[in-house]
Amino acid sequence: MKSERMILTAEKNSKIEERAWAAVAPVVEERGFKLWDVCFEKEGAMWYLRILLDKEGGMDSDECGEISEPINAIIDKQDFIKNIDILEVGSPGLTKKIRKPEHFRACINERIRVTLRDEKGKENSVYGILSAYDEEKSEITLSDGEETKTLALSQCVKINSDL
Repeated sequence: MKSERMILTAEKNSKIEERAWAAVAPVVEERGFKLWDVCFEKEGAMWYLRILLDKEGGMDSDECGEISEPINAIIDKQDFIKNIDILEVGSPGLTKKIRKPEHFRACINERIRVTLRDEKGKENSVYGILSAYDEEKSEITLSDGEETKTLALSQCVKINSDL
């Protein structure tokens, strides 16, 4: 029963993310920014809708502040607003989360950090250059100059760009 509830929640979250993306993408693009990600997730008792933006050279806090107002106005008009406790508009940061096919494609030839969980549940990280992404097989290939390693995305706990 619990897993069924989790699946229904994940589907609902995904729908809200998709609808929020579609609603804000035009205003983000017309202002010269790139919509990196939209995440709807629960932290503690609060539901956060995070709109993450990027641009060549990175975002600064003034730019995030300027675009927050029009994004907030758009989100306020959506029927899913009742599900959101906090709206955050910001940058994905220097170690941005990589979770969508377009993220993987954008990060080819960049250094990434992959967190894996071993059979005992202990997490460890693998670093390397993202040399390939196979969407059909759901695999990534990392290279550290000497060794190449292919990982199934199902093995990965999280993937981030690395400095």
